[in-house]
Parts: sequence; C-alpha cells; structure tokens
Amino acid sequence: MSIKSRIFGQPWQHRDPEIRARGVAEGDTPELREALPRIAEHDEDPGVRLAALKRIDTEPFWLDARLRESDPRIVEAADAYLMRSIMQRSDERLIKERVEWFRRIEDAELIRRAARHAPDRSIRAEALARVDSPGFLGDRVVDEADEQLALSLIDRIDQVSTLQRIAGALRKKNKRRARAVEDRLHDLQAASGHYDPAAASATQLVERAETLARGQFEGNRAEALRELESNWAGIESPREDLARRFNGAIAILKRAMTPRREAPGGADDSIDPPGPQPDPALLALVERLEAADDPLRAFGDRAGELLGEFDRCWNAIDAPSDADQGLRERALPILQALQKNHQQQSAVHEKQKERPQRPPQTEFNDKLDRIAGLLEDGHLADAQSAVRELRSQLDRLEKRQRPHAVLGRLGRLEGRLREMRNWEHWSDNQIRDELIERVEALVDSDQHPDAISAALKEARAQWQRLEALEILPGDKRRHAAPAGQWRRFQAACKRAFEAAQPYFEKRHEVQAENLAQLEAFLEQGHALVDDEDAGLDKLKQFMRAARLAIRRLDDLPPKSRGRSAARLRELMDALSARLDAGFEAIELEKRRLVTEARQLQHESDLATAIDKAKALQARWQQSGSGRRRVEQQLWKEFREPIDPLFEKVRENTAEQREQQEAELNELQALCEQAEALTECDDEALDGAEGRLRALQAEWAAIGRKPRNLIKRFEQAERTLRHRIRDREQAHARQVLNQYATLAETTQQLWQARNQGETNTRLTESLAGIEATDELTTALLETARRVADPDVATADLAVQAESNAEQARQVLIEMELLAGLESPAEDREARMNYQVERLARRLGERDRQPGLAEELTGLRERWYRSFPLPVERHEAMAKRYEKCQNVLDSMSGTE
Repeated sequence: MSIKSRIFGQPWQHRDPEIRARGVAEGDTPELREALPRIAEHDEDPGVRLAALKRIDTEPFWLDARLRESDPRIVEAADAYLMRSIMQRSDERLIKERVEWFRRIEDAELIRRAARHAPDRSIRAEALARVDSPGFLGDRVVDEADEQLALSLIDRIDQVSTLQRIAGALRKKNKRRARAVEDRLHDLQAASGHYDPAAASATQLVERAETLARGQFEGNRAEALRELESNWAGIESPREDLARRFNGAIAILKRAMTPRREAPGGADDSIDPPGPQPDPALLALVERLEAADDPLRAFGDRAGELLGEFDRCWNAIDAPSDADQGLRERALPILQALQKNHQQQSAVHEKQKERPQRPPQTEFNDKLDRIAGLLEDGHLADAQSAVRELRSQLDRLEKRQRPHAVLGRLGRLEGRLREMRNWEHWSDNQIRDELIERVEALVDSDQHPDAISAALKEARAQWQRLEALEILPGDKRRHAAPAGQWRRFQAACKRAFEAAQPYFEKRHEVQAENLAQLEAFLEQGHALVDDEDAGLDKLKQFMRAARLAIRRLDDLPPKSRGRSAARLRELMDALSARLDAGFEAIELEKRRLVTEARQLQHESDLATAIDKAKALQARWQQSGSGRRRVEQQLWKEFREPIDPLFEKVRENTAEQREQQEAELNELQALCEQAEALTECDDEALDGAEGRLRALQAEWAAIGRKPRNLIKRFEQAERTLRHRIRDREQAHARQVLNQYATLAETTQQLWQARNQGETNTRLTESLAGIEATDELTTALLETARRVADPDVATADLAVQAESNAEQARQVLIEMELLAGLESPAEDREARMNYQVERLARRLGERDRQPGLAEELTGLRERWYRSFPLPVERHEAMAKRYEKCQNVLDSMSGTE
C-alpha cells in the first residue's frame, strides 16, 4: 500500500457512504477482498453492507445478514438469493440457519413453492406447517417423498372430500398412506355422525382376505375361510369395489387350498399342513417350470418372459415365508440355466448384428495427427484421453484388422507422452521443493502471524494445483508428489504454524477479555433501557458507545462477532426507541410553545408581547433538544411569529440602530486589525498570538455579525495561525538539529577517547551552546562528562553498552512504526514488543498517542542513548536515519 493510501485511505474507506459503497462494488485490491466480511457485518451504512454482501455472494453470509439485518433492501436481496439456494440444493451444514430464516418469510406463494420443491426435508416440513389449505395438504400427502412427513399431514386435513380424493389416488400408489387416510376419514365421519360401520367392517374383511391370499397367515386356513365367508354374508349391500376385492381374494385362496394331486395316504383337504403356506402365484409358476422335462427346450424362446414373471411374483410378496423361500430355491437352478442360455443367445445375436467394421486408414491417421499436435502444444491431459480412446477403438477390432503402421505410430506417441509426463513430473517436483523452502523460510521470516497463515494457505493451494495438473484422466494413482516430499511439506507447514501459534493464542486471550467487557456493557445498556428514570443524555452516551463498539468488532473472537453485532444492534434499537419516545415528548412540548407563540400576534401591547415571547424562549431552552431536523423546523415555526415583534422593537429604537452601526464599524475595525496582524514581520509574531486572542475576545463580545465579516475575520485567523505554525515547525526543526549536533558531538568525543586522543575543538564548541530545555541540558552534561578526563574510560564504556541496548529498543520500535524490517538478531525482541504493544493498545484504546507524539518520544530516547559503542554506532545511525525519513513522510513533517 502506498503512503498516500495509508494517509488518505482507499475509496472503500471513505467517509461518504455512496463513495464507500461504490468503492466496495468496484474495487479489487487484496486489502478490500480481505475486509469484505468485516464490511458486510459492521459497516454503518446499509448500502455499503449490501454492496459487500453482493461481492461475497455466498449463502452463509446472506443467511447471517438476513437473520441480523432490518434494512428492507438487504432483507429483499437476501430473501431472493436464499430462496434460489434452498430450491437448488440441500445443505445439512446450514439447515438450522435455513429453517430460522424461512420462519421469517411471509409470502404465501414462496412458502407453497418451498413445500413442493425444496430438497431439504426440514424446509418442506416448516413450509407445510404454515399452510392451512386442505386441498394443498392433500396433494402433498400424495406427492411428498418423505413417508413420515406425508403421514403427519393427514391429521391436519379436516375436509372429507379431500380425504376421499387422496384415498382413491393412494390406494394403488401407497397402501400405508391409503390406510392412514381411510382411518382419518372414519374418525371424521364418526365425529360428525356419518360413519358407516358396515363399510368399515367390509373394509376390514377385505384386508383379512387379501392377507390370507398372500399366504401371510399361520393356523387353519379352512376355518379362517369359513369365518370370512360367514361374516361377509352378514354385511348388507357392501360397496361394489369392496365386493370385487373380497371375491378376488377368496378365489385366490380357494385355488391355493385346492390339492393339485392326491395327497399320499388320502389326507383330508380341509386340514392345512402346519406352518405358513406359499404364495399361490409363485407356487403355480414353480410347478410349471418343474413340469417341463427339458426347460431349455420348452422355454428357450420365452426365457426373458419367464424371468420377468418370476421377478414380479417375488416382488409382490411383502414378507416371504419359509415356504416361499423354499419355492425360490427350487426355481433358481432352472431360472439360472434359462438366464445363461438367454444371455448367450443375445450375445451371439448382438455380435452378428454389430460386428465392428474397420474404419478407413485416413481416420486413424487423423486421430494420430491430432494426438501429435496435442503433444506438441503440451496438452497432456487431452492427449492422454485421445490415446486411450484410439487404443480402445483398436482393441475392439480383430487382430488381423488392426493396421500395423497405426499401431507402431501409436506406440511411439505413447512413449513420447510418457516421456513428457516424466519431464513434467520432474519439473513439478522442482516447484514443490521451492514451495517447501519457502514454507521453511517462514519460521524465521519475522513476518506477521496473519501473513504466515495466509502464506501457508497459498502454498497448500499451489500444491493442490500441481497435483491436479499431474493426475490425468484414467490414472489409478491418487497423488503425484513423492511420499517423502509430501512429508517434508507437511512438516514445514507444521513448524511454520507452530511459530505463529503463540501470537494467535495471545490474540485470542485479548479478544476474550474484550468480549467479556462487551458483555458487561450490553448488560449495563439493557439495564439502562429498562430504567424508566434514565435521562436522555445518559441514553445518548450509551448510544454513542454502542456505535463505537460496533465499529470495533474486529477486536472480538471471530465466532462471536456476528452474535455480538446482532446483540449490539438489538441494544441500539432499544436505545433508539427510548430516545424516540423522549424526543417525541420534547417535540410535543415545543409544538405547544409554537401554538402559544402564534397567539402573541393578537396581543395589542408590544411590551407585554415581548415579555411573553422572552418567557416562551426560556421555556423552549428548558424543554431540551430533540431530533435535529424536527428541532430546526419547529424552531423556524417558533421564530416566525416572534421575530416580527422584536423587529418592531428594533424599528422603534433609534438608539439600537446606532448601536448596530457602531457594532458594525467595530467589527470592520477588528477585521482590519486581524488582517494587519497577518502581514507583520517574523519578529512580531511572538506577540501576534496574544493580540489575536484579545481581538477574538472583543469579536465574541459583539452579538450579531454579518456573514461577510465573519468570513473575513476567520480568514485572517487562519492565515495568522498558519504563519505561527510554520514558524513553530521551523523552530522545532532547529531544536532537532541542535539535539542531533549535540548527540553527534558526544559520539565524536567518545570515539576520540577510545583512540586515546583529545578533541579540544569539540570540547570548546560545547561552551557556546546554551541549555534552553531539559533535553539540551542532559545532552550537554553527557558530552562534558565524555570530554572530562577525570571520568574513567571504563565507566564510560559500560555506559555506552547500556546506551546501545536502549538505542536498539528505540530502533526496533521505530522500525515497527515505519513498517521496515529489523535485523535478524532483533526479530525476537521485535515480536515480543509487537505483542506487548498490541495488548497495550487494546487495553488503552481511548488513550493512544498520535504518530507525531510517539515520534517525538522516540527521538528524545534516541538522543539520550548517546554515546554508543564505536563499532555499533554507524549501523545504528543508518537504521535511525532510514526510520526517521519514513516516519517524517508519514507524519507530514519532512
């Protein structure tokens, strides 16, 4: 980022919401992409948050925004995106948030669409729970894919016609749902007095008969049959459909009970053998298969038909019994022989019908030329696919049909492909080695931990891209990189992350403390909202604090930022409601005052009207301040009837007019005097500021002032202050040069003593320097002490080493402030100071010094660190000069 961007910011950081929103929508810098999530959650302007959400355009962010936002534009955009999303795909990870969002949807048509087409069962269930139409619920009972959800809808349908309609639709489609619908229908009919017990009994008898016909019964079937027929005879006029089903089931049951051959020993047909009986249709099919002497000859041309018939019979059995399993085992050998014979005949037929014809030689040559071109252009994946396709085509031909020239050229191209893949693999391995070296260098790079984390993500992404490039279609291997190289990469990533982990842990602790402070603030805020005696000033104070807190959500743990933002917005809404109520009371009182002010127009005595107007103005001030726009409008309405009264007073008072003219002349004279001050010479500037303050006091003592004179006086003020500021800056530079000269003189005296020399010229030059401040006095004392031969050189050497550590710390702080790299030996100290500085700034965010103030303190500490060791002075001086140039540019003092 350039120095201009650091000072003035980028468009998406502008104060104007429209410029900021346009910058978010159109910008493409890495800093913007990284800041988009924070902008989408915490920016003050809804339009800016909406622009950031559209740039991110992912479902988790839209869900989070929809659940916490109240702006109609964001809500509308989020609903449109989320409705498309839930209709397109299911996502178990977001199902809880999706359901919470869907509960806020009020559009009946969207709710019905979700109930019909949403892939998520939970969304469909939530949508169906909000629909009351019996017809729609009936349609969903028929078409709903989830069995339990469909069954749960039946109890909500109270319309008999709907139940009858869906019962008929479900009878052949889903018997379980059909039975549940009929039970619900019977319950409703019984409750209304229209229930037909005969129809219900007939239905039960039909179901029992069908159960017996399927063989799902244990006991004496003959007795069960007689009981069914006896009970059916007792039903008067059963429905036609029930009678047809009952008669069909009884016919199947009787056929199954009729003996096919005389049982050995003349067994009585009326007594069933113990155990469940086989399915009649399955039994008939198996007996037909076993009756044939040679099944292959008898059923060879009908093998497919018999196989399909057996599958239908077996699938029609809900719960096969042991007898059914026995029939299946008897039929399987015959069916397998029929299936094998059928497949062989089909294969012969297809082979004769679709025998591959040898393509023309030109077609092979064209494909070989294409493969050669792909290899020449380096498209290995497309070349691999083309080689496999051509090889498969040649393999389908008989050996005598395969052209030898084509096979030879294809083999050479395959060899070329393998060679190119080997070269690519070797080249990619070199890149992987470079990646490993870059990751290993992160451990001692002294980069910010967030930069290390981003670098690790980028390295892993590049590793995956190399893997994707090397694994071609049809390859059986899953990884292209050698195992040892992969282990080295993993180990390097682990070490780099472990180096940055202490910072993340410390930041997590600080963020946790900030979260605790925010929780306490929220509790205090809600307590204040609940306090009916709380004043408007206190409410405004908490509202300003809440706005400040919502701008600093980056200081909280990431997982709690969304919830904290929502809670802050909730508190701000509550505070806003309380403030609105207070403002409305103030505005109501001021409207009463406006009404009373309008009554003054009918007052005949001007003096009495003026007194009443002044009393109204006093009451206006005592009533407090409301919303600015409303306040300005009410004030305008309040002044409208009062101003004419005071105007009459001014018109009737000649003395007041003369006073106004005198004040105007005095104002003009003050402007001229202020303008004269701006043109004084530099020597008179010292007293100019005091004279300006006197003029300002006289200016403030005068009441109303014309706008043009106000502009003249303010322009003179600005011009004079600019001159004073420029002079002060020049003086400050002169003082800094004096500090630097004293420090350099001290260092030169120290170098002379180290060399066993005495620099008389430098010692004498100290006598001409006057101690004007504390730092100059301290530097003079240090220089004289270094020049004093009575002070032991060893003591000065110890002091110089101690000064070097102080200077080293100053340089580390200045390099961090300027964004410059520190030497390798100072990286650990810089990391420790960086963590300490971060913790201090987070804990004292309201008392943080500015850049100029911090730079002044660092300079003073630097000059106090002289003298420095001779062998280290030059390197430290270069570092200091480099840092000072950058910081001067940043602070605008160069």
